[in-house]
Amino acid sequence: APLTCITMAGRAVLRTALTALPALRPASRAALRPVAGAAPRFMSGRTPNPEPVWKQDANLDKIIPGNMDQATGIERAEMLAEMEGKKIFDGEEGITGPFGTDANPVMVESIYEERIVGCPGDCDKGNTAINNEMRWFLVTSAQPYKCASCGQVFALKKVKGHEYNF
Repeated sequence: APLTCITMAGRAVLRTALTALPALRPASRAALRPVAGAAPRFMSGRTPNPEPVWKQDANLDKIIPGNMDQATGIERAEMLAEMEGKKIFDGEEGITGPFGTDANPVMVESIYEERIVGCPGDCDKGNTAINNEMRWFLVTSAQPYKCASCGQVFALKKVKGHEYNF
């Protein structure tokens, strides 16, 4: 009669046999196992990048990770760009140049349709001292903006944004 039901004892024997199979492999397969001390390789043939020194267990109590080791996301992208001599954020210096008029406005670059701009005020008289109170306003791509204090004209120039992989 065909066996239609496996008893509990039969299941236990089957489970034991299946877990013992790796130990019963022929000795020829032992040659395929990695050699101790050899660098592991993936299917691509490349060896993985080594762990940073500060991550290795023996060094955890000796080394404090630096900023580059801990940085992630946009902060890491900014650090990597600065190492190459580039800046991904250009908000550190102000726009300098001739006084903006209706015929020749100051061009403000933006990847968006609008940008907040600050003007120190008495620009037409050359009085742009740091202690002047800044006047902040919104410049849009729809029309130029004229500063109510000094009359300087600002226009928005739309630029293409950069793509950063971080």
